[in-house]
Amino acid sequence: MRPLTFTLFLGLALAQTPLGPVPTRDVHALLWHPSGALLLGHHDGIVAWYNSTPQDLVRRRDWDAMNLAWGGERLIAAGHWILAESRDLKRFRDLRPKGLPALDLHAYAIDPRKPEVHYTLEATYGYFRSQDGGQTWAKLPARGLPKAGMAFFLVDQKGRLWASLMERGLFLSEDGGESFRPIPSPDPAPGPLALSPSGTLYLGGKLGLWRRTEAGWRRIWQGAVLALAAHPQEEGVLAWVDERGTLWQGR
Repeated sequence: MRPLTFTLFLGLALAQTPLGPVPTRDVHALLWHPSGALLLGHHDGIVAWYNSTPQDLVRRRDWDAMNLAWGGERLIAAGHWILAESRDLKRFRDLRPKGLPALDLHAYAIDPRKPEVHYTLEATYGYFRSQDGGQTWAKLPARGLPKAGMAFFLVDQKGRLWASLMERGLFLSEDGGESFRPIPSPDPAPGPLALSPSGTLYLGGKLGLWRRTEAGWRRIWQGAVLALAAHPQEEGVLAWVDERGTLWQGR
């Protein structure tokens, strides 16, 4: 039986279970698929975690899945010169979109209300939006959003676009990425974002795992978080990867 540990911090408790070490040389993205599988994007593909047993979905040298996004019927993998889709988690088809001058994609998100609306950050050319499921793209002005090398995007249930820039802070757009305003970050190096079924926002960073409440951010786990996902059906159930490469599940 795996050990069950508890973290008590600022009045909140998070029961957590280590699922095991990540069987990859790094980790970039984490997504909780509706099937119950945890999908982990890394520098050489995608690993699916089924009942604590990892299984390769894609294993190709330098097939860098920096971002995983679920659009209701298909999985999008985007990263260093990678943009691909899968509808069955078995076959991945490369996409050839129009309007993106390059495919070094450092952030990617899909609007859960309108899965035809996609957002991405291309490392050289900036921020883009697609309104036809990623087939064609247009450059976004993204006023107020600094240029970033590494970022995490999330679209919440109100259609607002959150941008977590590790070097620059946390930002929010309420007009489809046209403009952004800074949001106070609880962490000096904000990283991955996740959203619970009820709309609770979670943030991973250098100092821990944070939950956004009406009273502000509350830390619920202490330690660096490299990747983060929320269960799509069960409220408050999270998975994350720490700086030592351990995959955790907590509630």
